[in-house]
Amino acid sequence: MIQQYIIKKGDMALQPCNLSIGQYEGTSIYKYKEESNVIKDRIHKIIDRSCRFYGSSYVFKKEDTMRITGICSKPPILFTPLFPTYFFPTHSDRKEENTWINIHYVQSIRTLKDKKSKVTFVDNQSMIVNISAHSMQHQYLNGIYYYYMMDRAARVATFDPESPIDYTKSQLNIYEALAKYSSFENK
Repeated sequence: MIQQYIIKKGDMALQPCNLSIGQYEGTSIYKYKEESNVIKDRIHKIIDRSCRFYGSSYVFKKEDTMRITGICSKPPILFTPLFPTYFFPTHSDRKEENTWINIHYVQSIRTLKDKKSKVTFVDNQSMIVNISAHSMQHQYLNGIYYYYMMDRAARVATFDPESPIDYTKSQLNIYEALAKYSSFENK
């Protein structure tokens, strides 16, 4: 049985690519300090599969971001709080050219001709994306804002140990629970 790809620690970006079977039928995976490799799978399938692997649907992760940040257009998502997986999209998720980039690995965004931009990662790998540098910067800042809001919520939850988690809510906030339990000491 062939293992289907799941986003892992060290994944910097997922960019759709063309294969012999058709346009945007594959995905280039950019990994930290490794050569990029091509997966014979559409990018949206990898994103959705990864969301489910880490405990939620893609739609719920989008709604969670919108609820926390108010970002409704092309919201970033967090796959898992266990390691840095805050990814932002370059386009609408309905567009096949949509690329997903991990905020933690972006070193710079540079303007190119014809409304394209070059993203350079912290390990000096780079990729060219069909989006203006201004739009790319905006999406990147949305990802950073989401990261900040999640980090702030975790810090607030851990600094108030007297406030119990409300398990009767219709939707339990897993990040609140993880933050609360991460503050326990081994005795």
